[in-house]
Amino acid sequence: MTTTAPALTAGLAERAVHAARVHCAADPDGFHHRHDDPDQWNRWARRARVARTIAAALQVGVDGVLVADDPHRTYRTRTGPVPGDLITVTDPPTGRAWRFIPDFTTPGDGWLLLDRCPGCENEVPVTRVATLGDLGEYLDPDADSPIADEARDEGLHQPGCTFGIPTVDS
Repeated sequence: MTTTAPALTAGLAERAVHAARVHCAADPDGFHHRHDDPDQWNRWARRARVARTIAAALQVGVDGVLVADDPHRTYRTRTGPVPGDLITVTDPPTGRAWRFIPDFTTPGDGWLLLDRCPGCENEVPVTRVATLGDLGEYLDPDADSPIADEARDEGLHQPGCTFGIPTVDS
């Protein structure tokens, strides 16, 4: 199955079916159970809001954004831990996917871009992104984009990686 979104000239029905199939393929359990109870529906609706917000910030169509359970991160809630958000933004012209997680220093308005560590190749949150310009600064080889503190968390790196800094508890 292709994940390439149909052109905007496609009809609403074709685009809707494509979107349903993409969501189902990425998160079958979450997609099929989103109507089971109010908590599931609220999580689904919140993730739809996250998708709309980051799509607007990065100037991409919301159909190119997928928010699913993060297999590596959880949120602490009053009722216990729930899976975090893993946000995938696919660039329609190139098909390249960019992955983000929420930036809790700016809830709802900023994200941490995930990229490969230059020292060990693990995926780590490398820089804060709130606008297309922030992403552009990180990607511009002539710019000096600040690295997020989270990128230095030793627990995210392979043993011996010099990019990670031991935490106070280590």
